[in-house]
Amino acid sequence: MAPVTKPRRTLSRTYLREWREFRQLTQEQAAERLNISRTLLSKIENAKSPYTQGFMEAAAEAYHCDVADLIMRDPSSPVWSIYDTLRALPREQQAHVEEIVKTFRRAS
Repeated sequence: MAPVTKPRRTLSRTYLREWREFRQLTQEQAAERLNISRTLLSKIENAKSPYTQGFMEAAAEAYHCDVADLIMRDPSSPVWSIYDTLRALPREQQAHVEEIVKTFRRAS
């Protein structure tokens, strides 16, 4: 019987490189902070090597963001700067902005 080969799993895209560059870190500097080699960091950034939960938590700490940000959020996108601005507002102001957005959505 011929050996069964598993299909190679494609790794999902992350925004690790974008966050590293957003924080103005070289791969060498980031790798040192993360206690890994620059080569491994490059492979993880290019989806050629998988990452672990521990790695993502360390990267989030090193890049001053949340783990979810590293997976779904390009820090250079203007949409996210709006989100960060709103998130920093007091809750009552956030609710007011929410109502304004709902009004715009109903009008369109």
